[in-house]
Amino acid sequence: MSPTVRRTALVRLMTVAATAATVTMTTAVPSPADEIQPTLTSWGAGTAGQLGTGSSAGSPTPVDINGLLRGDVKKVSAGGTSSENGFALALANSGGTVRAWGHNASGQLGNSTHATQKAPVKVPGLPPVEDIAAGGEHALAVDKNGQVYSWGDNSYGQLGNGRTGDNRSVPARVQGMPGVSQIAAGCDFSLALIDGKVYAWGRGVHGQLGNGGRESSAVPRQVTGLPKVSRIAAGCHHALALTTPEDGENAGKSVVMAWGQNIYGQLGNSSTASSVKPVTVDWIKDVSTIHAGAWHNYAVTSTGEVWGWGHNQYGQLLDEDETFDGETSRTNRTAPVQIPQLKGLTKLAAGAFHGVALKDDYVYTWGQNADGQLGNGSTTDSHTLVKVLHSDSSTTDVSASLGGNTTYVH
Repeated sequence: MSPTVRRTALVRLMTVAATAATVTMTTAVPSPADEIQPTLTSWGAGTAGQLGTGSSAGSPTPVDINGLLRGDVKKVSAGGTSSENGFALALANSGGTVRAWGHNASGQLGNSTHATQKAPVKVPGLPPVEDIAAGGEHALAVDKNGQVYSWGDNSYGQLGNGRTGDNRSVPARVQGMPGVSQIAAGCDFSLALIDGKVYAWGRGVHGQLGNGGRESSAVPRQVTGLPKVSRIAAGCHHALALTTPEDGENAGKSVVMAWGQNIYGQLGNSSTASSVKPVTVDWIKDVSTIHAGAWHNYAVTSTGEVWGWGHNQYGQLLDEDETFDGETSRTNRTAPVQIPQLKGLTKLAAGAFHGVALKDDYVYTWGQNADGQLGNGSTTDSHTLVKVLHSDSSTTDVSASLGGNTTYVH
């Protein structure tokens, strides 16, 4: 090869190398549009894949849920009756699609299988959805036309299809329920709100159907004795309704009514007697939101004050009892007690035996921590607020599993 040809080839080789290096450097620097968006976050029990990480390992610190971005999710609802059978639903902001993950033995993920899913999968066969609710081992959804769909466990008729004992692994419409604006799911029963009236179906042995008896019902029946209702919530075996009476001492004021099981005082009427009909929760008025955990509840007033009642053995009511220590049980509350530490919060959720809130740009947790559901890297219970993580502008809400020990931030 002549010197001239050799020099020409070398120049060409250097030009190609320089061009490649330039391309590499340019594409390696991401533009703002390419930045990774925050994913949904979870922590606590993960035995059934309910953390959504692709693993069945639990985590006492926050971990990312596979494939779900916070900006794409409108709501998360988490169910299960224990840490071993937890599952979760996520409703998309646009398109109204639903994804599910976790335990699936009863078909509660709605994907036509009974296989556990350790990462979110789409629930097929649903029209665009407006609201979701995860129960013990069943799930509900409401479409944009106010029609209810149900799937999963049907041992007590909680799917509302007129039958019992036949679990369903795909969504099916609940007949005779037009115009539903909100749904809620307990461990073994379901609720729907239609034009200020509440309907319930499923198991009734604890009075959780609120119709004056303890019989189960495989079809929706109206809850009797309620004034106009604006919001509903379901615990494991009890229910709450935010009502506005038209007469009496509470006329024109937003008060809470409750029915069902009451062994821990979760009905809030200074009693531990269960009730087959709605009773008025003591003390609190001008309530704006209600939140039911498995065995305890929270209510937020229009002035931002927070009240709690029910099970309190793990400090889930943030009771400032200086005599408390790790070997002393706290007192369950049969009537609401004020929780000053939570005043001014923006979001709140109640789990089985713990709580989670968004307040002052941080996510806080408290209560039981056996599975790391407080997210602070330990398994030590806390009757004071635990600061878990800083909330950025993408954090819009918090959720907790109904009967298990898992927490979600989205």
